[in-house]
Amino acid sequence: MKTTWKGIAVWAGSLALGLAFGFSSLNAHAGEVVLYSSNQPELLDVIAQGFKEKTGHTMTSVRMGTGEAMKRIAAERANPLCDVFWSGDVAVLDNAKADFAAYKSPEAEGLPATMIDKEAKWIASNTHLMVFMVNTKLIPENEAPKTWADLLDPRWKGKIVMANPEKSGTAYAQVYGVYKMFGDEGLAKLVDNATILDSSSLVYKGTAEGEFALGITLEYAAYRYVAGGNPDVKIIYPSDGVISAPEGAALVNGCQHPAEAKQLVDYLLSKEVEEMIFQKYYRRPAREDTATIGGLPDTVSLNILKSFDPAEASALKGKILAQWKKLVLNK
Repeated sequence: MKTTWKGIAVWAGSLALGLAFGFSSLNAHAGEVVLYSSNQPELLDVIAQGFKEKTGHTMTSVRMGTGEAMKRIAAERANPLCDVFWSGDVAVLDNAKADFAAYKSPEAEGLPATMIDKEAKWIASNTHLMVFMVNTKLIPENEAPKTWADLLDPRWKGKIVMANPEKSGTAYAQVYGVYKMFGDEGLAKLVDNATILDSSSLVYKGTAEGEFALGITLEYAAYRYVAGGNPDVKIIYPSDGVISAPEGAALVNGCQHPAEAKQLVDYLLSKEVEEMIFQKYYRRPAREDTATIGGLPDTVSLNILKSFDPAEASALKGKILAQWKKLVLNK
């Protein structure tokens, strides 16, 4: 068989194309990571773009509620389709630890002990501060309650709204915090004073619009109205203990892209990303070395409730919610 230079050139070109195609396929596989998340689409798009620029990897996100994500991850246990979950109430993540792999990100250095699972199955990325959101058209700011103890006074009966803790993880965090401070008696007083709404969004939207005088809600949700120029909305941080409920990230056990998944967790926990999320979306970072926003206080200046324990909150959830339901039914 006679070999020609033309044949060699065609063979070499085909080999180069095949190698390029092969390497391209390998890189595409190695550079993928799948995220399940309860965060808003706009934020997920920003994260995907930034992660791609930082690492070259492609992040595909599937958006769903935290509870739904935990059920889906459990159902996919034999063949995980998700690599990382971010971000949900760590009390919920604590209940799902069997489906997570231990990973102590280097970005977790300096985080308080309560922000990291003892087995490193989840790590807090941000934390929600529970605040009193006041509409000053209905309650002058100087007359509004300044503490949880004030809020439980009978004079506030019928003037307070909060979300249903049986449906909302953040509302359960509020109820657990009141239980830690005031026990069963505190829960009874809170039920007696508050009107319970079906969702967290009804609380802050209704308070901002003047439908309700005072809502127990999340700092970032209330601050969006302050930053947006609503002059009637004021935020009060209860001086007898600000409830801080962390949300976390977790690596799925047996995930298909473990190396890329760890890089994504590191990226989500990094100072630059947490500062960006705080500045754009007002979600307070779990780490304490980030810059604050001009209109919000530093975390260290607040009296954070030290007895708030995510693991205990998870363990006591059935007991506390059963007591809550009984109080509501007997109201």
